[in-house]
Amino acid sequence: MAPTEAPQSPDRIVFVTSATFTGVIGGVSEADRVCTELAAAAGLPGVYRAWSSDATGRSPNVTFTRTTAPLVMTSGVRVADNWTDLTDGTINNPIVIDERGNQPDNVPVVWTGTDPSGHPASSGATCRGWVDGSSEVRGQVGVFDAIGTAWSGSHSIACDQAGRLYCFQQ
Repeated sequence: MAPTEAPQSPDRIVFVTSATFTGVIGGVSEADRVCTELAAAAGLPGVYRAWSSDATGRSPNVTFTRTTAPLVMTSGVRVADNWTDLTDGTINNPIVIDERGNQPDNVPVVWTGTDPSGHPASSGATCRGWVDGSSEVRGQVGVFDAIGTAWSGSHSIACDQAGRLYCFQQ
């Protein structure tokens, strides 16, 4: 008898990256690549996209799969019940676990350029499309231990500072 595969979980995995970056991420496509590579290195299945926007109109609202499945951290803790719950302004639990199942203990900000609804931030603060790491340019960040709107859009910081990314399984 041939072995059978266990059924795939309908949940979608979410994590904050273990790696940190300045505002020079290389653009939204590069951020997506980083998320997928970190997930694969940690043994997580699937393709991942970064919760990141730029001035060209790329944003989670446009590029993400609008899942009806729960969004859970690698620890199994639920972040949101589905896409609608994720983008309603608050999340159930803060995204504080990385791709390896650990909670980072420093650099609590996450580069987003995205408001909690998944649209580009009205400030346009994206480190010039995530390619400028100078101290004179700013990028919007979220705070990874927040559940209100600050999880995605707390404030902006100089692009030469360190931040993480949020990654979502598609």
